[in-house]
Order: sequence, then structure tokens, then C-alpha cells
Amino acid sequence: MSRQDGGARAMLPHIAWRLEEMLAAIAERRPRATGAIEQALRKVPRHWFVPSRGLVLEDDGARPIDRDDDPTAWWDAVYSGRPIATPSSRDPSSYRCVVLAPSCVVDLLELLDPRPGQRILEVGTGSGWITALLCRLTGESGSVTSVEGDATVAEETWRNLVAAGVRPHLIVGDTARGCPERAPYDRVLAPAVMPDTWVAQARPGAVIVGGNDRAAMRLVVPSDD
Repeated sequence: MSRQDGGARAMLPHIAWRLEEMLAAIAERRPRATGAIEQALRKVPRHWFVPSRGLVLEDDGARPIDRDDDPTAWWDAVYSGRPIATPSSRDPSSYRCVVLAPSCVVDLLELLDPRPGQRILEVGTGSGWITALLCRLTGESGSVTSVEGDATVAEETWRNLVAAGVRPHLIVGDTARGCPERAPYDRVLAPAVMPDTWVAQARPGAVIVGGNDRAAMRLVVPSDD
């Protein structure tokens, strides 16, 4: 459930112009975010969900960032509009979690069209940034259920979500199963592949969006009639 005070973490003085930079970066790739989605982006800053050490995914490869070694470069990367990956501690060449590019996040949210009071299922919590945005968009009267398959990712993400002032219903388990106990859902946000289990948990007329940083698709569940 979302708190409407903007989260428990303090907003740093320089975040305002950083957010403007991010919104401008979004506008370079697609129409600028507006309305409730723009307000959510301002209330849930991206840096709350980016690790202190990560990899900026550029078009020509990955570039490491470290907030302790070079804080300016870290802040620039966080609000540059690029996706940022958390490298695995066991295998630095693999990614444990990716914070999607802001333009991709706006694309997914616009397709999903979440509204206050709705019940939402998110499959794959990841960094938690989208989860927190969904909590903001559904408000106190809505609910967000998020399923994460990696227990380590879920533990770190939960701490960030609580610190940001939002408390979705976070489940660690089989993402393909969804969460039938809390169904039916008005909206489902998931990876590109959509098993029948997610569709079965959506109410008639619900919207299901599957996608990643490369492509997305939108499905409207047929109504009873």
C-alpha cells in the first residue's frame, strides 16, 4: 500500500534539476511523460533504487559506476536515461537485476494505464522502482502485489521500498504462478511471455502488459459478454 507523503527518504537539494534532466532524456526517445506518471516519477526518484555499484548499459557496451569512487559520475548515470544493471557478486559478467531506462518505464506504464484504487499484479519485482511507481499511481485505495523469483533481490528491494515509504505485498516464489490468492487483478505487468495463469488471475476487461527494454505488448482480457 502506498503512502502519499513522497516516501520516508529525504529529497536531496540537487534532485529537482536531476529529475528535469531525466525527464528531458525521456523526451529524446519518446513523447515527454505527463500527468500522473510524470508526478509519480517526481515523487519516486530513481536513485533510491539504483545500487551504489553498477553497470550503465550503453549502446556499445557496459560502463561501471561507483558512487563511492566517483559520486558525480554515478549521479550523472542514474539520471541520464540509460538502463543500469546490478552485477552478480558471484559472476560480474552476469546481471542480477536491471533498473530499466526511464523511457521504457514510461512506455510500460502508459500501456498499463494504472489508476487509483486498482489491484495490480507485477511479475518480477527487480529493483523495485516500477513497484514503487505503481504504488504511487494506485494510491491508498489500491494494492500492488509483486512476485520476485530471486530471494536475494527481493530482500534488498524490500529494504529500498520500505525506505521509500511504500509497502506492496511482496512475494518470493515462482513468478509463473503469479499470486492467485490475491486475484482478481485489474492490471498485470509482466515479462514478455504471458502464461495462461496470469490471464486467469485477471478480471474481465483487465489490461495485461508484457515487455522489457526492447519491446512490449498489451492485452485486454475479454469481458464476460
